[in-house]
Amino acid sequence: MVLFLEEFLRGHGPPAVARAAVGLMSFAVVLGAVLGSTAIKAGALVTAVLVIVTAGIALLARLGAQRRELEAHKGLVAHYCKLLDQTWPSYQVVDWDKTAVIGERGDAHVQVKIRLRATHRDFWFVRLRFGCGWPQPSHYRSRVRMTVRNLLVDGSPGTTLRTTVSWLRDGAMTAIVHFHTPPAVNSEVSFVVDLTWPRMCAPLLEGSPDEFALLFWQPVHRATYRVLLPKGTEAYVEPIGKTEAFNRFRVRRKTDGEGREAVVFRLTELPIRHRAGVRLQLKGRRRPSPVP
Repeated sequence: MVLFLEEFLRGHGPPAVARAAVGLMSFAVVLGAVLGSTAIKAGALVTAVLVIVTAGIALLARLGAQRRELEAHKGLVAHYCKLLDQTWPSYQVVDWDKTAVIGERGDAHVQVKIRLRATHRDFWFVRLRFGCGWPQPSHYRSRVRMTVRNLLVDGSPGTTLRTTVSWLRDGAMTAIVHFHTPPAVNSEVSFVVDLTWPRMCAPLLEGSPDEFALLFWQPVHRATYRVLLPKGTEAYVEPIGKTEAFNRFRVRRKTDGEGREAVVFRLTELPIRHRAGVRLQLKGRRRPSPVP
């Protein structure tokens, strides 16, 4: 029965299953009314319910298989785009401006404004990576939200860009941003990424050090990273990466208008594949935030 329903699903899809279920229930009711027997009515309804439950199980299994296949295809897209990035670099980073606002429970709202210069006529996509500093369980993935939107010349928001998201491992994702049309060589393109990630900075809020760093596979002219801590907190700060050999790295601390301490570091002419940033740890001992 299950094999038959799987074949039926493959050929007709979920809407056909819903119509068949309604038909079976209606047939059971009509049969019981015509024959007038309570036992026959009950038997017909039980049979119809069993068929519907079996169809539901087959449907869930089919959807699970399709979801796994889709994730595998997304992973392949990310892998091939990485190979293209390494083989034929097609852009330079003119300006990278990233802000991470950390909530009381370690939730993070990240916004990245990116300006790129095309160096190849087939500049169709940008590959981005985001991650948190711990192997976050996979059930958080469905709660991560990301929107990518073009920025016009005057800085106003434009239309959204299609993205392909895949997960490299627990707590680390790759996003391929696809342009509507490839920018002309030597022209610039700007877009903004809005990312909401539950419990992204949980280790920091639980008293452990957490790292906030940048690493690029393409030349970078200027990059800024702001980390806004939860209200009423302060942090110990230390640089990470080979900053002693990189003299274009600056870190400063300030307080914003809402009373949040902000740790800001700026980079200019960052070498390719050079990871640089800061390691933070909150001052004072905080009780671990409960995991939902």
